[in-house]
Amino acid sequence: MADSAPVVRELNIADTVYDITWQTADEGPDITRGERHRTYFFDLPGDVPTLVDTCFQNRVEYLFEGIEQTGVDPERLVITHRHLDHIGAFDEVVERYDLETWVPEADNVVEIDDYGVDIQTEPDHLFGDGEQIGRFETVHVPGHSPGNSVLVDEAAGFAHCADTVCGSDRRGLPPGYLLHPPQATHTNQPAEAAVEAEVNLEKLLDYDFEVALLNHGTPVFENASEKLDRYVNFESNFTSTEQSIHARDRNTIEADELYTLLDEE
Repeated sequence: MADSAPVVRELNIADTVYDITWQTADEGPDITRGERHRTYFFDLPGDVPTLVDTCFQNRVEYLFEGIEQTGVDPERLVITHRHLDHIGAFDEVVERYDLETWVPEADNVVEIDDYGVDIQTEPDHLFGDGEQIGRFETVHVPGHSPGNSVLVDEAAGFAHCADTVCGSDRRGLPPGYLLHPPQATHTNQPAEAAVEAEVNLEKLLDYDFEVALLNHGTPVFENASEKLDRYVNFESNFTSTEQSIHARDRNTIEADELYTLLDEE
């Protein structure tokens, strides 16, 4: 493991949002090397300093150093979903900062032992869909994990999407757009969860946000909700009617029906 300091950036999207990169692309074990791993830290007007997600347990000192560089101590921790790069250092962060904790009800960290991390700290709050946590509204978007959630602050114009979507450059495309994560599920979830994860992106179309903050790939800083709408409703690029093959294919068209539709055209 490389011994380097974390990279801390203050983002120009609201007062004040920090991107704390606790593992760069050339650090860490082979299984996680190749892309940066980050945690977002919010110090917004009218709210308490809020850390969203933690990090791998063995990278927690890098996260701590990054927080110290901001000069602000977190008072609240919100978890977006159960995966190791988000919950691994839950106990360590809570012990160090003695903060209020919020965890998705379907991803309760003390009930999860799938990844070999035995978290002992009971969350202060379990949340579901449409709840208010300070300035954030929670949006339950299951699929990537059972409790996977997005945090939206429409007043500030951003959505913390975590792993619900990823930056287009994560898959070798130009940055600035949103894609369904290439690893939509983990081995302990059924294959159907990958489909569920993409279908449930529609829940985010009820919100307007300029910026999408992402844990993997480059965040989108312009027209994020519009770009997400174009991605989810891609069939509108092909037809102006509701009978698009692309639209109907979401419900699986049988071959005979498909060719009948083509013959009619």
